Amino acid sequence: MKQDKNFIIVCQKLGNSIRNKREQRQISIKEMSTLTGIRTEYLRKIEFGTAYGIMLEKHLLKIANAMHLKLFELFDF
Repeated sequence: MKQDKNFIIVCQKLGNSIRNKREQRQISIKEMSTLTGIRTEYLRKIEFGTAYGIMLEKHLLKIANAMHLKLFELFDF
């Protein structure tokens, strides 16, 4: 599925934001996996901005909750 260039850029920025916030809280990707129930491989895809679609949408709230953030704070970029 071909993605719009702007959409891909937003996904990459979102992934960077999530990774930075996770690292600031000193949470490893493995710990994040345990906290959210999301496989580490998929978390890496999210952080690299290569995860798209409905599964990404479903996981963003889990990620925000695990870091004690509001969903919109993940989009602070």
